[in-house]
Amino acid sequence: MDEEKRIMLQEIAMQPDFVRDNVDSMMEATREALAKHPDRSIGGGFMIGCGDSFCAALAARIFVMQAAGRFVEPVEALEFSRYLVPYIPADSFVFGVSNSGTVSRTIEGVQLARERGAWTFAVTVSAANRLAQTAETLVSVNAVPNIKERPDGTRIVTPGSVTYTASLLGLFVAGIALGEKVGNLDRSRAATLVEQLRRVADSMAAADEKTRSVAEEVAPSFTPGRRTVILGGGPNYATAYFGMAKWHEALTRPCHTSELEEWAHEEYFVTDADTDTIILTPPGAGRSRGLEQAMAAKEMDSRVIIVGSSDDSQARQAADVFFAMPPDIPEPLTPLVYKLPFEHLSCRIAHEQNIPFLGFNNPKRQQVNFRQIFNSAHAAGGQRDAP
Repeated sequence: MDEEKRIMLQEIAMQPDFVRDNVDSMMEATREALAKHPDRSIGGGFMIGCGDSFCAALAARIFVMQAAGRFVEPVEALEFSRYLVPYIPADSFVFGVSNSGTVSRTIEGVQLARERGAWTFAVTVSAANRLAQTAETLVSVNAVPNIKERPDGTRIVTPGSVTYTASLLGLFVAGIALGEKVGNLDRSRAATLVEQLRRVADSMAAADEKTRSVAEEVAPSFTPGRRTVILGGGPNYATAYFGMAKWHEALTRPCHTSELEEWAHEEYFVTDADTDTIILTPPGAGRSRGLEQAMAAKEMDSRVIIVGSSDDSQARQAADVFFAMPPDIPEPLTPLVYKLPFEHLSCRIAHEQNIPFLGFNNPKRQQVNFRQIFNSAHAAGGQRDAP
């Protein structure tokens, strides 16, 4: 296995310990950061980002709303900065999510929101990066970067795994701290949520070995001529989106993502024997619809792959391939665990088929990509493109 695949597997394996080792320190630091603003009013909120960071916002929405007792909307960073900022109330809060803290569009959104009077947060790795310096308040996440530098100065880039976990944990912690600040959570309830985060680390570890084994077994069957569609709802619509991103990054191969209901209205029409339909069915509000969609996909001769609870006999029976996740995970926290199949599958398929991550063996592809993400011009002071 080449270096980039080994590094990705190492980072996947790091994730349970990352949650265990960081939840308490991140919780303490975020509480202290909020305490510096005792009189700040807090209305509804927005969580903005790009790529995996936008996925983290989608995944964290329900948990943050439950904890904070405020309506929170995840928005892709450009949609927020170029279209929504003029209309946000002054008592809004805005989480800008970026592991590197250097993504142009997220920085732009935080800057413009701050100019509107919103309370802005940087969910990122360092107080020294531009996003943290643009926002008022730092929610520090301690993850390793996706972009790593070798001793000779060359770069190696891996699809996000532990970085995504870090962003999720940062948003969960911030939601708890906000809930305490506004009086939605008493000490006991906050402690319960923190304990759930600790326990989910055990679920991540328990899921990892079995997930890796199934991924190794089925990876050779994901041949280039097959189509992949990933379905999810609620917090795991984000997981479906994240899974699609791993296909694009690790395999440089097309993949569709579909909200659990919308599949029947869209991707169903391109579903056939050459399609792998992957469905996320954690216990929760979307599970029954996921099983209905699995039945329909099978009727169209698709191979059906289900990521579900180990004690869900109906999901296991409906699947041609079943990724068993530990039971009893609160649905808002399942994105931390249910993403594992996509991390292991994408890495293993890339290894089996000798696919360089992100196509970055071509220096031009990396150069253009970094320019587009990190060096895009900012719209500042309300000077956005005219309609």
